[in-house]
Amino acid sequence: MLFPGIDVRVERVSGSSEVLVVEAVSTARPGRCPDCRKQARHTQSSYQRDLDERPLGSHRVIVRLRVRRYFCDRKSCSRKTFVEQVPGLSERHRRSSTGLTGWLRTIAIELGGRPAARLCRRLRLAAGRTRLLRLLTAPTVPNRAPRVLGVDEFAFRKGCTYGTVLVDVEADRVVDVLPDRTSETFAAWLTEHPGAEIICPGPGHRLHQGGQGSRPSCPGSR
Repeated sequence: MLFPGIDVRVERVSGSSEVLVVEAVSTARPGRCPDCRKQARHTQSSYQRDLDERPLGSHRVIVRLRVRRYFCDRKSCSRKTFVEQVPGLSERHRRSSTGLTGWLRTIAIELGGRPAARLCRRLRLAAGRTRLLRLLTAPTVPNRAPRVLGVDEFAFRKGCTYGTVLVDVEADRVVDVLPDRTSETFAAWLTEHPGAEIICPGPGHRLHQGGQGSRPSCPGSR
């Protein structure tokens, strides 16, 4: 019920009125070294790591997962040991399960920083604004511009620093984000990414010449 199709064995479930603690052991096949990709054959040790999981009803869920640390048997590899990851449950350097990370990333995409953090608090998910924004990844920039290219400006910091967002209007997705709103930067991007047939400026969007308006001085600054 808790981990369908995932290579773990649940050994114990305990908890209180607010938190459920699930103790589990990895039963996955020996993993591969993240550097050289050679499959491990020898176990060095094991240890327990805590992962936040998606809530179950009104309960916060913590998975105490016992995983193995393996030796990398390839002598030419600089990595001597590595910790296994359980597909579908754990990822390197993350304190949340794969499922919970997916939830948080979706919330961050839809709501942004502070609104997403407020919703997470209501849902009993431990995630602040900074953590949510770090889950967002930059879009892959195509070699060619889309046929219909949308252009609009946005504020990194309102009244101080502005950038330009480029959108594939037909596919309804972000193509790239430029560090300012100057015509020179946009023209350079078009030169490097040919193919746009129609350019649609956003409401009120203006491209500024020679950096004018790309970094206006902040109120009260000198």
